[in-house]
Parts: sequence; C-alpha cells; structure tokens
Amino acid sequence: MLKRTFYTNNSWKVAFVTLSIFALLSLYYQPPTQLVLRGAFPKRDFIQKLFAPSDAGGCRVNYTIPEVDTFIREYQEKSNLLDSVFKVDEQEPYLSFLAKLNKLKRKGKLMKEFVKNNNTWAWEIFHQQINQYFLYDSEDTSYYEQLLKDLSQRKITFTDINPFSSHLVLTVHFDNGMKGVYKFMRTPRDHEVLPNHFFFSDIERAHSEIASFHLDKVLGFHRVPPTVGRVLNITEDIGKVGVDLLTNTLHKSPAGNLCFFGKCKDYCKVDFSICGTPDTVEGSMSVFLPRRGFNQSIYWIQSPWIRTYHFSIKARWEQDEQFCETEVKTREDFKGRRVLDFTDVGVFDFLIGNLDRHHIELFEHFGNDTSLIHLDNGRGFGKSKYDCMSCMSPVRQCCMIRLSTLAKLVKLYIGPDSLSHVLRKSLEADPLSPILWEPHLDSVDRRVGQILKVISECINKKGKPWQEVIIDDGFY
Repeated sequence: MLKRTFYTNNSWKVAFVTLSIFALLSLYYQPPTQLVLRGAFPKRDFIQKLFAPSDAGGCRVNYTIPEVDTFIREYQEKSNLLDSVFKVDEQEPYLSFLAKLNKLKRKGKLMKEFVKNNNTWAWEIFHQQINQYFLYDSEDTSYYEQLLKDLSQRKITFTDINPFSSHLVLTVHFDNGMKGVYKFMRTPRDHEVLPNHFFFSDIERAHSEIASFHLDKVLGFHRVPPTVGRVLNITEDIGKVGVDLLTNTLHKSPAGNLCFFGKCKDYCKVDFSICGTPDTVEGSMSVFLPRRGFNQSIYWIQSPWIRTYHFSIKARWEQDEQFCETEVKTREDFKGRRVLDFTDVGVFDFLIGNLDRHHIELFEHFGNDTSLIHLDNGRGFGKSKYDCMSCMSPVRQCCMIRLSTLAKLVKLYIGPDSLSHVLRKSLEADPLSPILWEPHLDSVDRRVGQILKVISECINKKGKPWQEVIIDDGFY
C-alpha cells in the first residue's frame, strides 16, 4: 500500500524527469546540420556546455597527470630559487603573466628597412612593423585593431584564385590596396574528420585558420598572420568582381542557392561546389604578407618532420626516435634558434591537431636569426578526441623546449585560467563567433598536460639534464 501511494503521489515527478531526459537527448543526438552559419550548432553547444568540463582553475582541473604535477613542483622550486620572470603564481591571471613576458620580447630589425610603402593604411603599417622575431604586436594601437576591422569589412574590388592550392582559395583585393587570402567554411564547426580518412585527403577548415590565429596570439608567439572571419556575398564579391575562372562556374543548386566551384588542384568541380544561403558564405580572411616572388622577402624551408603524404610509406623520422639527434641538430642551418623554433611549431601543431606541416616560411631579409611563420593551419581542429602525438615529434625527439614556452604551458596547467578559457575569450571578438566547437576547446586543455608530460619524461625517464632540455635563449 505504501509503495502504491508513493508511485501515485510522485508519478508526475517521474514523468517530468523522464520527459526532460528524453528532450535533452533528442537535442544532443539530432543529425548535424549542413549549414555553416553562426547558428549552426547552438542546441548541441548548449548541451555540450551543460555537461562540459570546467575551464576554471587551469587545465589540470579536468586533466591532471600525477607525473606532471611532480614535474611542476620541481619547476616551481627552480624558478623560485632563480626568482626569475618565469616564476609562476597560481593566483595571477594568465593574461597578466603573458603581458609581463611580452614586455620582455626581444626586438630586432623591422621590415620597414626593406619594404617601402605610403605607411598610411593599417596593412601598410603592419608590413613595415613586422619584426625580425614576430609578425605583429597585438598591443600596438596604431594598426592592429584597424587591420582586423579592414579584413572583415573593407570593400572587395577584385577576387582571384590560387590555382596551386588543393582546395579553392581566393586572393582578395580591397579598395585600399590591401590583399588577403580567403578560405571557405566547407563544413559545420562540429564536423569531425572521418576516422578512415588520411590527413592529406582531409578538407581545410576556415574555422581552424581563425582559431589558430587566436591560439598563436594567446600563446604569445605572434607568428600567424592576422586572420578574421568574414561573410562574402557571392553575387557582389565574386559574381561582379571575380576572374572568369570563378564567374564561369556560378550556378544555382537544386535548393535554389547560388554556388560556384572555381579552379584548384583537387577539390574544384561541381561535386565540391561552395553554396551560399542563398548567396552569402562564411570563411577566414588572412592578411597578405609582403609580396613574394623574384627578389622578394619570403622564402621557405622544408620541415625535417614532413610526412610522405602516402598511405603506406613512412618518413624516416617516423621510424627513428634518434632522428633529431642525428639528422637535425647536426645541420648547419639549424644552429642557433632554429631547433627551438621547430619545437614551438611542434607544440602549436599538437595543440591544434595539425598533421599537414610540410614547409615553413621565413623572411629572407632577416637572415637565419628570425622566427618561423606559422602559415596554412586549415587542417587543424578536426578530431576533438584524438591527440596527434606524432605532431609533437620535434619536442619528443629533440627533448628540448624554450623556457618561455614551457612557462606559459605550466601557467595554463596550474591556473587560475585554462587554455580553453583564454582561447574562448579571445575568439569571442571574431565577427563569426562562436568559432570552435566546445569539444575542440576542451581538447586543448587535455593536450597541455600531454606536452608537459613529454618534457617531464625527457628529464626523469631519459635522464636528460634539466639545462639541456629547458633552454632560456632570451626569446619570450
């Protein structure tokens, strides 16, 4: 009798809870939409945020690693002993810590010694202020904010294509003489790379370009060209001012939307058309660096950790853990800062999950003593649950990391701010926000701990001396 009374009196509560659970599950498991507009995943994001790990208190709140905790205690003891700028205070906000390091950035030659222009528009100031050791200063109010605004809003006067790209990429000319590189949002933000696809058959993601720029900025590297989200009007920005290779491919989809496919190496045919809703598309716009070509300022070098781009053949570095010691550190052109620059690239590519780092570009005018430019990041943020440990091979095989890079990772690990938190806040400023799906933001917190674990193992398992693994070369 008591049992029957209980169910009778509480049946409405049981029904309410049951219906609520089914309602939440129905939102979460709805098929992902093919739209890639800003509202492409609001319901799924609501559920993700509802049950998402906390991003307050540092990356270790959700992804603590015992050996990393031990390593950080050793780091703290050494930095306290030195009383250096790299001493990490658990109560200090990350951006405050980063600002202190940025003030100590080594300054080198400026591009204005080699590139002449009117120094009037934001893009012209940006070109002249490119430093030997970094591309831009995000605190420089003379051009930075205006440059991002121009990339997202200035009138487009001409659009061309890059015929050498595997995907359709536009070269965009603006009414103030600025040029930009535009990549399209080909998938929703919550699209994951198919498990059976090789990375070299993967499509490029514009939201990865935008997020990579912001990640590079919050890490204090400043080696990714300023990039911003922008909506293009296919009728105005392509149909009226595009080259024939674009305009000749304009057509209407069965749904009545305006589409085109242009020309490129692999993914430019009607099967891979880019379609508007009905004639607007989203994408990333990156500012052009000083011009390339004969007697120009940029040249490239092949990454020692380049992949074979073959389904069954592995590169030498993938088979030899001594590769860095025998093949990289012994190279004459890798003397000085170059090895540490590539370990920074390894950290960066591991955080975004980018397997597609084949070449690196540099400014020829600055000689060998210059930073690497982190270009072409469109194949990042494709697998939120998978950590590409091979992307970290420069760090693991060389067993080296720049002290300033390590200090930032330690700070993000212990808090009070996690990497996902500062990255999310930075991305909110983009016109196409939200940029990253919540599971991708969560993944960068998990990966911070994995990087620190590799460094810890170099010292504690491989027996490398602390001073040979963690290098203070004066570059912050």
